[in-house]
Amino acid sequence: MIAAEEYGRALFMLAQEAGEDGPSDYLCTLEQVDALLQTKPEYLKLLDTPAVPIDERLGLIDEAFGVCEKNIINFFKILCEKYAFCHLHDCVKAYQKMYREVYAVAEVTCTTAQPLTEHQKETLYEKLNSVTGKEIILTCHVDPSLVGGMVLVIDGKQLDGSVKVRLDTFRRNLAEIIV
Repeated sequence: MIAAEEYGRALFMLAQEAGEDGPSDYLCTLEQVDALLQTKPEYLKLLDTPAVPIDERLGLIDEAFGVCEKNIINFFKILCEKYAFCHLHDCVKAYQKMYREVYAVAEVTCTTAQPLTEHQKETLYEKLNSVTGKEIILTCHVDPSLVGGMVLVIDGKQLDGSVKVRLDTFRRNLAEIIV
């Protein structure tokens, strides 16, 4: 949603004006609120329902998020007034994207056949950090169907070094050989 990107960008710019820690503090708060609201979709619907008077909906925001930074509360209220609170998740994603671009942060998902040890995770983190020149947010998953090797997804781009893919490629190449 284009509006979500604009809202996320605008909030990011407000966070930058809030000071050195503003962007990271806002990001932390936004991610926590987003995670909470993902488990409570009925609350999102309530804040976008025209049947509930706007003053009541804004009061609910003050009540639920009153401890948050004032700019974040006002951001939530704008979404509520525009009946766009259901797009909060997309706004948070846009904010995260801006944050990661400005602060050189890369999100990496690593999938392996067996769980990585802490030492392997540290080594992978250090290698990715040096290769990309970015701070790495590493998430690891296990998929036994890979047989071995790993699949990395770095900022949405997939690098597949799994044994399964190598075997599939080998199988295709063998099938193409004319005897």
